[in-house]
Amino acid sequence: MNSATSNADMDELYDQVPADFPRPGILSSLAGAHPKLALVQYNGKFYSPGCTPPEVWARWDICEDLAKHLADRCRETEKGKYAHLSRAEILSQYYERSLRTGWGSDEEMRWISHRTAQLVGWPALDI
Repeated sequence: MNSATSNADMDELYDQVPADFPRPGILSSLAGAHPKLALVQYNGKFYSPGCTPPEVWARWDICEDLAKHLADRCRETEKGKYAHLSRAEILSQYYERSLRTGWGSDEEMRWISHRTAQLVGWPALDI
């Protein structure tokens, strides 16, 4: 995505994001005695911070790319020097490593693990 991406183009890109892709929760804190709700405006609509279509699409695009990379690594691992590991063990190791990287939220790392399993045609981990 670049700055020349139109709203129509962004809508089309956003439609690629699967419904099960995690969205960030509300993590805002606003001072004052009265209840407040933190929102950001995008294209005339209001969203929780981090949940505008461009933000969600960008996070999904990164996570999808990582899932594809891990799918390739899983295939290599299954045939390589770790061929003695079960598919679940291979996925579990990559999942555990991804949690330690800090590349995304725990929910995103679970989604990546499930997406990786889907891409390689393996059963997903029960996480």
